[in-house]
Amino acid sequence: AETKSRAEELNAIAEAKKIIVETTSGAAKISYDLAQVSLLQTQLRSRTDLANFAALRLVRSLAEKQNSPALALLAQRVGAALRSGDDPFEKVRGLISDMIAKLEQEAEEDATKKAYCDKELKETGEKKEDKTDRIEKLSTKIEQAAAKSAKLKEEVAALEAELAALTKSQAEMDKLRLEQKETFT
Repeated sequence: AETKSRAEELNAIAEAKKIIVETTSGAAKISYDLAQVSLLQTQLRSRTDLANFAALRLVRSLAEKQNSPALALLAQRVGAALRSGDDPFEKVRGLISDMIAKLEQEAEEDATKKAYCDKELKETGEKKEDKTDRIEKLSTKIEQAAAKSAKLKEEVAALEAELAALTKSQAEMDKLRLEQKETFT
C-alpha cells in the first residue's frame, strides 16, 4: 500500500512538473469553479500564473487525497514560491526535484528493508523446516525406544516369572532331598 501511495505521489509530482513546463498551452484547457475563477480574476494575470495555480492546486488536492504531510509541505512551499514574485519555476522545480529525490530514497530504503525481510523469512522458513524434520526424526526414535522398552519390560516380567518358578522348584527339590536324606540317615 505504501509503495502504491508513493507511486501515486511520484505521478502527481510528474504531472505538476509537466503542467508548470507547459505554461502556455496547458492552463487554457483547465476548468475552474466560481471561487477559483474569482481568485484567478483578482490575482492571476497571465497564462504562467494560471499554470502555476493549476500545479499548486493539483499538489494540494493530491496531498489532501493521500493525506500526505510531505505533499502538503510541498504545496505550501510551492504557494510561497509563487507568492514571492521571484522566478517561481526555478523554486518549484527545485522543490519538486527535492521531493522526488526524497521519495526515491524512501522507496529505495523500503526496497532494502523488503529484501532483508524476504531473506530473513526465507531463512526462517528453512530453519523451521529443518527443525520440523529433526522433530519428526526424534519423535520416531522416541516411539521406537518406547516400543523397545515395553518389549524389554515384557521380557523382564517373563524372565522374572520363570526365575520365580525356578526358585520355587529349587526350594521344593531342596526340601525333597532333605527329607530323603533324613529318611536314609
